[in-house]
Amino acid sequence: MTDTEKTHAARIGEIRAREADATPGHWGTYYDGVGTYAIEAQPRFVPGTGAASVNEGIVATLVGEHGDAQTYADASFIASAREDVKYLLDRVAGLEAALAATKEN
Repeated sequence: MTDTEKTHAARIGEIRAREADATPGHWGTYYDGVGTYAIEAQPRFVPGTGAASVNEGIVATLVGEHGDAQTYADASFIASAREDVKYLLDRVAGLEAALAATKEN
């Protein structure tokens, strides 16, 4: 393994560790109607609770102004990152395994 490959492997390991340590589950956004977005862990609607939705806590809060497209885009990106990062790490692992298999042949 070259030094560059070791550096990449270490970085992937660091990213995977951060992903594993982050609040688990699906993340979603809640907009307060004024400009603030909350990134919620495992948001869901539970019929009969009297609440619009429930969640497992707030992961982050982004404050903007009503109609602020950039704050919405940032909140959407952060909420999606929880599942996107894991997908990409798994995809990289699969591609690295496929590459290693072709080098063996």
